[in-house]
Amino acid sequence: MTIKPAILFISTEVFPFAKTGGLADVSSFLPKSLRSQGYDVRVMMPKFKGIEEKYGHQLQVVATFDIEFAGKKFQCGVESIAYNDNMIYFINNPYYFDRDRIYDYDDEMERFVFFCKAVMDCIPFLGFKPNILHCNDWLTGFVPFFLKTQYRELDFYKDMKSIFTIHALLYQGVFNKKNTKDLLNLEWDYFVEHGLDYYDQVNCMKVGIMLADVVSTVSPSYAAEISKISPMNIEPLTETLFKRRRNLHGILNGIDMDENNPAADPRLFANYDADNLQGKAENKRRLQETFNLPVRADVPIVAIISRLEITKGLYLIEKSFHEMLKEDMQFVVIGDGIPYYDYLFTNIMKAFPDKMYYSAYNDDIAYKTYAGADIFLMPSYTEACGISQLIGMRYGTVPIIRETGGLRDTVQHYDERTGEGTGFTFKYASQWVMLDAIRKSMEVYHKKEQWHKLVTRVMKLPVGWENSTKEYMKLYENTANMYMQQNLLLT
Repeated sequence: MTIKPAILFISTEVFPFAKTGGLADVSSFLPKSLRSQGYDVRVMMPKFKGIEEKYGHQLQVVATFDIEFAGKKFQCGVESIAYNDNMIYFINNPYYFDRDRIYDYDDEMERFVFFCKAVMDCIPFLGFKPNILHCNDWLTGFVPFFLKTQYRELDFYKDMKSIFTIHALLYQGVFNKKNTKDLLNLEWDYFVEHGLDYYDQVNCMKVGIMLADVVSTVSPSYAAEISKISPMNIEPLTETLFKRRRNLHGILNGIDMDENNPAADPRLFANYDADNLQGKAENKRRLQETFNLPVRADVPIVAIISRLEITKGLYLIEKSFHEMLKEDMQFVVIGDGIPYYDYLFTNIMKAFPDKMYYSAYNDDIAYKTYAGADIFLMPSYTEACGISQLIGMRYGTVPIIRETGGLRDTVQHYDERTGEGTGFTFKYASQWVMLDAIRKSMEVYHKKEQWHKLVTRVMKLPVGWENSTKEYMKLYENTANMYMQQNLLLT
């Protein structure tokens, strides 16, 4: 029997209300796509600072309730907004969430365990009963914990299931074990007994993985990589994921095709589509002017738009930029992150002012670069899925990727002999191998007919949510049916 379950999608980032990375886009556009297929999917997040100022006139108070947590009593609110074909709920607690930054506070575990408990406590007030709680990353890892422990005996919650999705395994939420006593009123022995301990610490990601009914991540290749036990895989949660491998699913992310549409995007210098690329040439010319680079149509612009951190493979750029910039190319980097990389790229730009431009991230500059660049470089050491290469392809910027995780699943190596493929790939995390891929892409770039066909092909790829939405529909239906099957076995 197939049912269409109701979903509460729980995330700490939802575009446009709070965003530090791709999670915010997934949390907005996947629910939107599912709702277009008739699913009752609603989104829940904290009410961070700034949301009231920008959207307060549209917010509706749903409920207020008291919550006992960490030896304190709080009054908590739930507010809602219908936005971009979604229904968003906000957990309103100024003590924990009305702060200048979204993350990086000394009481981080306390803030987000509170969020998880508030999610559970507020559901009966929503007038909406979800079949599945879809949790995302370590910040929601204690939702499955609460569902399986403190709430499992309550009739209202007994038929709910949970899915825990890993977007960024690098960030696991590891904290001092004393928090189990202070926040949960549980002795550490409880965590050890149930296999939830992590090197004598609390790992919120592990808690979510262990206690969710189903675990997913954002590409099939990444799911295989993180759950494979081998001497090369030193990820500390590999054994945990290996144990869950029968209930571990990899479903690719997509992008919203309306939000990312070069034919209508107001951020661009000129609009264009796959059948008329004149606007892309205009974007390139204007981008070169804006960045004070020589205005040349014959030189390829290679771009990186990324968080500036080591997992993005930026050490390969650090090792090779002298060799790379000997080539007849222009190099653009847009991003924020580790201060060291800000220092590095600032100094490369000073050394090569006619070949290199670097800027901190903002949407306007980023999308002008997606549209004006010719080649999009993504040399990540590890990448669960990646959104940037999908956006780049949508804007006709041919990707170069390292064959890892979702990058491998979304970009197929271009074969000049057959004309098949959607970009350029390299396997080993070596600057020389990466440079070879860059040089190959530049060779094809100068073969204008081939390049035009390749650009047209990548722009027409189905990188939206349609295929992934179908996979999530199957996952939701199978997860909801787990409860029905368990009940049948008991009768």
